[in-house]
Amino acid sequence: MLIMKYEGLKTEYTVAFSRISDHVIQLLGDFPAKAKGFILSREGKEDNWDYSGFNTIYREIDGGVQFSDDGSVYVAPPEPEPEPDPEPYVPTLEEVKEYKKQEIMSAYQAVKTSGFDIELSGGTEHFPLKDEDVTFLFGKQLELQGSTEEEISYQDSENRCKLYSREDMQLIISKALLFVNFQTTYRNNLCEWIDECSSTEEVNSISYGATIPEEYQNEVYKKYLA
Repeated sequence: MLIMKYEGLKTEYTVAFSRISDHVIQLLGDFPAKAKGFILSREGKEDNWDYSGFNTIYREIDGGVQFSDDGSVYVAPPEPEPEPDPEPYVPTLEEVKEYKKQEIMSAYQAVKTSGFDIELSGGTEHFPLKDEDVTFLFGKQLELQGSTEEEISYQDSENRCKLYSREDMQLIISKALLFVNFQTTYRNNLCEWIDECSSTEEVNSISYGATIPEEYQNEVYKKYLA
């Protein structure tokens, strides 16, 4: 620690000294900030190191003062300009079309998987159409062609196991294939309609289940409607 006395004053203050730059020094301690210059000495010594030229208060800091010998004072850097909020991203028309097609595909899968109702000899029944159900029905079609059994077993993805007459089994298979083919054709036609749209508003107005305008209906879809 060092002893500091301002020029022309007798009061002594205990300080810690450090050099900040060629023209700026720093004193830390409990002393008033005065633009007078000062001398420093070691405790118990009379070194009288001359810092009379450092008579400008460069800046006051927490626990001390910085002085300059060239008249300079601290100038705080300007506050940075606040960053503007980013502009919300506006997807292109092509991106909107792709998002809509993904939405259509998800809805198609849900509708197809949910299956269909059919009137059989024993009453109305519901059949799910997950991928394993479709595969199993194809197998039953081959079984019908290569067998003379009057009753055909059927197992589905909902763990149902039941015997059906040949006539009922053929009705189930035919209705399932028609249902899947229609939904797939409808899905594809919706995507074709989306491709023809010229604005995001048009695209966003389309949803699975919407009626396709006649001018956008393809020939296969028209055949199924007929």
